[in-house]
Amino acid sequence: MNRPRHPRIEGRKPMAIAVAILLSGRASLAALPEPLLAGIEAELEQAITLHLENGQQLRGHAVEVNSTQLKLASAEGSGEIIYTFDSEAIARIEVPGESYKTLALEWMQAGRQTDALELMDRLYAQRVNLIPLLPPAESHFFVYYVHLILRSPQPARAIGVSDRIKPQIANEDAIHKLEDDVLDSYYILQLYAAAKPLARDWVRERKPYDSSALGYFVLGMEHLRSGEPEAALELALRPIVFAAPSPQDKLPDCYALAIGAALQLRDVPYAKRLYREMEARSLVWPKDNPELGPILNAIQQHLKKDEDSTPSQT
Repeated sequence: MNRPRHPRIEGRKPMAIAVAILLSGRASLAALPEPLLAGIEAELEQAITLHLENGQQLRGHAVEVNSTQLKLASAEGSGEIIYTFDSEAIARIEVPGESYKTLALEWMQAGRQTDALELMDRLYAQRVNLIPLLPPAESHFFVYYVHLILRSPQPARAIGVSDRIKPQIANEDAIHKLEDDVLDSYYILQLYAAAKPLARDWVRERKPYDSSALGYFVLGMEHLRSGEPEAALELALRPIVFAAPSPQDKLPDCYALAIGAALQLRDVPYAKRLYREMEARSLVWPKDNPELGPILNAIQQHLKKDEDSTPSQT
């Protein structure tokens, strides 16, 4: 254990103050029984326990945390002393309220999404500053929190939480799934301004032959909406040209986007060719996307004109 640095005497635990401030801006758990609510908040404000590599244990409240160091305020008489520990000296951190993580997941499975979100709000507020020093499993747990936020009235909060937990997630597939969920939800919610920079990052970091074409589609639609069909077509064609034999998520959407861009460019023959190629690959038009409905109607009208102009055989 390092010798204490900058000891100071204070009358109230800094972490308790921080938790109180974080929680004050969040919705109340008023729908839950008052005894349960009081128990949750009381337990989450309890001190953490540091288990050190030398076998010692120390209880207190974290006042400053980063990936290399933790400062702990430990009770000393009527005040506190601040201890500083390098991350290498910490074997593990025991955080109170672990059972509430299981409860939150049970509520999710039972369809109690609002209660689960409120409980995870509090768990995240309690642990957010400790995340750099907690095991990766902690960040994996908060992926569920991101999913709940994305379905809440304030989905934009998901970006901050996602950015906070991503560095601790070791599995690249899990990181991609998290990024895809956020980007797809922002697009569905029509939060286009927020989705645009995420889609740009997605396109820069992924390959056109990956398992998903989501970023190419979202960014391409942004260009199509902005009257930039050339850019939209170029993005849509990347996964189309490099698509792997296995099914690729959002590939039909990219075909629809490419057809829409070709129609805006008045290249009807190319649009029809793309539509027929899409059918030949047994790809189904994404009819659940309202933005793509007008494109389907337009290309079908052009195809119907071809049928009507074809001489009937007797």
